[in-house]
Amino acid sequence: MKIFGHEYGFALTVGASAQISKLCPEGDLSRLGEVLSGSVFAETAEAGAAIVVAMANAYDQIQKFSGNAVEHPPLTTEMLFALPQNEYMAVLNSAMTAFGADTAVTVEVEPSKKKENVE
Repeated sequence: MKIFGHEYGFALTVGASAQISKLCPEGDLSRLGEVLSGSVFAETAEAGAAIVVAMANAYDQIQKFSGNAVEHPPLTTEMLFALPQNEYMAVLNSAMTAFGADTAVTVEVEPSKKKENVE
């Protein structure tokens, strides 16, 4: 996602999950929707920005620890709050799409080793 001329990615790491869970009622990450659907705009905007920043910084950490250069400044709440409303929402939607992809549960199943009854 391009923000002020720099490309940012989003990832839900253990660290980002821990930060985001602190925003949720009772620290329950599954209740994140409640945080973003509040009726007080300032609270939802601040929570959304905190989520975006946590996930952008997590993505940058993955890049750094993988040996890739990160050539943009760290994303901040101040930067996000300087965006027009429609751009802020596009950034938040992009981060939430990454959140959903990273929290999708997948289970790999080994093929059954039971012998088939052959008559």
